[in-house]
Amino acid sequence: MRYHLVCILLPIAMVAHSQVGYLLPTSTSVAGISAARTDSWTAFHNPATLDQHGWGVAASYENRYLTAELSTAMVQASWCNRYVNIGVGYSFFGYDEFNEMMATLCLSRRFSRLTIGVAADLIAVYSGPTQGYRLTAVPQLGITIDVTKAWTLGIATFNPFIQTLLTDSRANTIPAIYTLASDLRFLGSLRWDVELSYDVSSSFRAATGIEWRALPQLGAKIGVKYQQYIIPSAGLDIYLSSLTISANAELHPILGVCLLTRIGYHWD
Repeated sequence: MRYHLVCILLPIAMVAHSQVGYLLPTSTSVAGISAARTDSWTAFHNPATLDQHGWGVAASYENRYLTAELSTAMVQASWCNRYVNIGVGYSFFGYDEFNEMMATLCLSRRFSRLTIGVAADLIAVYSGPTQGYRLTAVPQLGITIDVTKAWTLGIATFNPFIQTLLTDSRANTIPAIYTLASDLRFLGSLRWDVELSYDVSSSFRAATGIEWRALPQLGAKIGVKYQQYIIPSAGLDIYLSSLTISANAELHPILGVCLLTRIGYHWD
């Protein structure tokens, strides 16, 4: 019964979320906005946001619609210094009969107010014992620009050359995503984020949200995105010295609740 439920939900959910698909893990920033957030790097998003001095590790788990087989797990690690920033990441989505894995190597460097980043992503898709695994590699490119001390713009692209993944029967579409984002900090404890993205093979996505650092140890966030449907979201961040714990929830009007948790540790 569980397997049949997943077989029904998976294609419906992929159509409803075809902008990004399940290939890319979701950011824990407000409304999933990440392309201009230089305070926290999320693997497989804008590589130029890898700009935090020192060492960092993080792990996240996203549960979609309370179904374990539709969940994505991710781990990442980074090392940033005055010469170059290096990050690696790995994500897994799916179950025994169908799954997608991604690995990334990310490099970035800051030049005054401009940070440039590149990444190479290896994608492996398993569609059953008959076809086995199919592999391909796609690039990511991105920049961030500090317009002022309180305002950052981010521009990024995933799979800019619109590569596909060939199987025995057909060519599977890999999202080709172009993103523009803004991160504005004001009043000391508030930030307002906006992000627009477009996948050339599917649809348009717009997202916005507010984060409030209510206390040094606690932050709250609320946002909304439009991606064929209007999807509200909310979350909390807990800051314990070098340790950060994040929890997000979003409500899809048809498919239900998505829950995302992340734990990260950063040290010099």
